[in-house]
Amino acid sequence: MNVKSANFCHLSLVALHWSLFRVTSPLPHLLTSSPPHALSIPFCLYLNPKHAMMKKINFVLMLLMVTSFLGLQAQQKSANPALKGDGTVFYYEDFNWENPADPKGWTMPAGYMLLDPDDNGFNFQWLPYDSLNSILTSEPPFNSTTGHNGYLGLFLSLYNNDKDPRLTINNSIQFPHFDCSQHSSVVVRYETHFMNGGPGLQLMQVSADGGAHWATYNVGFGVNHKDRPNDVAPGKPAIYEANISDVAAGQTDVIIRLHWGETTLYFWVLDDFSLAEAYDNDLRLKHFTAEWDNGDVENPMTPFNMIPKSQLNGTGGFFNFESSVQNFGEFDQEDVYLDLNITKNNEVIWHKETTPLFLVPTFELDTIKIADKFMPVDFGHYKVSYNYKQSQLESTPENNKAEFFFNVNDSVFSRSDDSPDLAWSYLFERYGNIEVTAINDYFTGSIFPIAADCEVSSLSTYIMGGLADGKIEYQFQIWKVPVGQADETPFKILTSEMVVLDSSQFNTWVTLPFDKDGESEFLKAGDLIYAGISQWDNHEDYMVRRSKSLKIGTDRTLKMVGPTAVGLYDGNIELGLGTFVRRNLMCRLNLNDHSNITDGTDITRALTSLGQNYPNPFNSTTEISFELANGSDVSIEVMDMTGRKILDRAEGFKPAGKHSMTLDAAGLEAGIYYYSLKAGQFKQTKQMVIY
Repeated sequence: MNVKSANFCHLSLVALHWSLFRVTSPLPHLLTSSPPHALSIPFCLYLNPKHAMMKKINFVLMLLMVTSFLGLQAQQKSANPALKGDGTVFYYEDFNWENPADPKGWTMPAGYMLLDPDDNGFNFQWLPYDSLNSILTSEPPFNSTTGHNGYLGLFLSLYNNDKDPRLTINNSIQFPHFDCSQHSSVVVRYETHFMNGGPGLQLMQVSADGGAHWATYNVGFGVNHKDRPNDVAPGKPAIYEANISDVAAGQTDVIIRLHWGETTLYFWVLDDFSLAEAYDNDLRLKHFTAEWDNGDVENPMTPFNMIPKSQLNGTGGFFNFESSVQNFGEFDQEDVYLDLNITKNNEVIWHKETTPLFLVPTFELDTIKIADKFMPVDFGHYKVSYNYKQSQLESTPENNKAEFFFNVNDSVFSRSDDSPDLAWSYLFERYGNIEVTAINDYFTGSIFPIAADCEVSSLSTYIMGGLADGKIEYQFQIWKVPVGQADETPFKILTSEMVVLDSSQFNTWVTLPFDKDGESEFLKAGDLIYAGISQWDNHEDYMVRRSKSLKIGTDRTLKMVGPTAVGLYDGNIELGLGTFVRRNLMCRLNLNDHSNITDGTDITRALTSLGQNYPNPFNSTTEISFELANGSDVSIEVMDMTGRKILDRAEGFKPAGKHSMTLDAAGLEAGIYYYSLKAGQFKQTKQMVIY
């Protein structure tokens, strides 16, 4: 096993406690691309947290520093034992700022400030629960926890509708000053959704000395042009959280700003802003992925979700299982290790553990990689589970783990799972010039390397939407790359019939057979093909093509390590993670193979799962998601800390697939609760917190 520790974040914190900076030196700007491994406990110089003598050194340093600063008036952390370590929320804002008596329809409470240094007229404001519509933007209402009473936002596209050239945003909103002197830790949390024209720059700035110095956090989720945070669907919230204890804990005058800059288009909305105490012991798994070894270790691939057994050539397999972990809690965590399991039919068939680490509370991430290789050989439904463990009793074990599934079958080749995360349109970016009155044969598809000879029969694509008025048609296609030739330009080898987009196709898998010629459908080992969907959009208005073109499902279960999709239009080829086709498309290549009679797998127990409620913690309603491998009667139980049943809710029969239910916490006291999903023989329990 190869275990490494590396930075995996744009954020950085300081090694000394903020109060010492106030006494000894100016605070540097903290936005860096390569932050150091810094300790975030008070009175601790920059040391490698993995040194065996760290604790003793820290103790000596603390004594020396206390002696040196004995006569100074630097502020120290003052913990409130009633709040320490239990995640208690001590500030909450739901932006319910509507005021019909105000000429503008809303009133910003005292203490907030809108900053517009370029005097361009852009500003954050209260937005009602309504759609955001402009020439270039059409967004549904923001469904945050308290979205129905409005939220904070900046609708940049509306400001720039009639401006030529468009003005670049450079604006901030500053919150009222916070007294955190009674809090030994401070965690910021809010719900958000946004889109940038280009990468944009979204920051949270925190000061504890009246604005003389600012700690800077990048809150942009690492998105690219026209991406959404965590690829959430339009109108859905993503959660941003940051432990700012190094800067804010124990301080009497904490200022927080949110800043948006370096873009000219689209929008940013946020809601349900809170400050809370950190939990005592709170490890968090922040990302996970794996690579597929296709025989070229220098260019590994993003793994498949479904792969035919015929394409397992004795070389292909999973390796470089990577994940990052953060100590988000109050205390140091000892003997932290990644526990990795691969199961088939609920039996562990492959297990690895990493070398234990010592992690201090910090905003920095430790990235861990297990390089060992697992090669599936049998038909079956497999699950890969990542789980971080430590010596201390974990306060929130539900966010220590993650999992993904893969399937070895006889005939389906797919990069995505069955459930879409986002409806995506290639024409949202490639909609053509204003002068163009129609789009013809714009193709986007998944990349499939062929490891063994096979016969192609059909293609399936998950269709999600578009303007079904008879002016959009599509066709499934296969393109072949002449690998090793002087000219490797792909060429079309197979097509299906042309189909008119119809609303009855929405949110379903559409399967079309290819028109075979007795030769092209037979693929050879070593072939590289692109299989996907091409569209013809005859809407003359380019804005209609841009916003209402055909949409297909995409899946973001695994972070991509290499390109999985390609776009072809007007002789151009888009390929790579830096292009607009940087996603797993829901396109399945179906082979003519029916050799899998049975794989002996209990699919219900292998693939049924219960998701973490969202949001969590919550104070009104929360959504509980779950996935069923087979149709089943479903019920949800809620219990308190003593095991007493609070709620037993029968959901009735649910078909296979992803589902969700809304839980209303009205009448329940603040505290920790447990909820359980029962579906046939399956039962799973998770924790939730009401504040």
